[in-house]
Amino acid sequence: MERPVQRSLPGTERRRHVGDVSRVLMQLSWVAQKQTAFSVAQHALTVPQFLTLTVLIRSRHAYSMNQLAEATHQDAATMTGVIDRLERLGLVERARSREDRRMVLVGPTPQGVAVVQNVKRSRDEMLMHLFAPLSDEALMQLSQHLEQLWQLLEAQARQGYDCDH
Repeated sequence: MERPVQRSLPGTERRRHVGDVSRVLMQLSWVAQKQTAFSVAQHALTVPQFLTLTVLIRSRHAYSMNQLAEATHQDAATMTGVIDRLERLGLVERARSREDRRMVLVGPTPQGVAVVQNVKRSRDEMLMHLFAPLSDEALMQLSQHLEQLWQLLEAQARQGYDCDH
């Protein structure tokens, strides 16, 4: 059984704090998108290409184009262009399915895996530098609060973003 949430702020003050959090989240999202674009551009990739490679590597199995489009929230035509460019760069390869020769499957190449690892390593170094001024305790608290926020956002997404409830 969940404990009731303790709230001691008056409604207007709580609303102001929620507004502040909303503003900061939007700013963080914008900066994170720009930093991600910069990081992947250093490796001659776009954000959709990087995200597609990341999905392929995490799954540890090849995807059909339709599965990949769904997993990356892209339409099939966009995904075809992304895969074409990744294939020209030698970062993914296409192969016919053994079970259904009509189906084309896409998987990362060793070079694709290496590029994603390099992007992540660069990003990790940048974040270590960014968080250097924080104490260990402050960093742990930030991590816990962000994880809690992520869980709230995920729960809301599963419920369909109904803001009236």
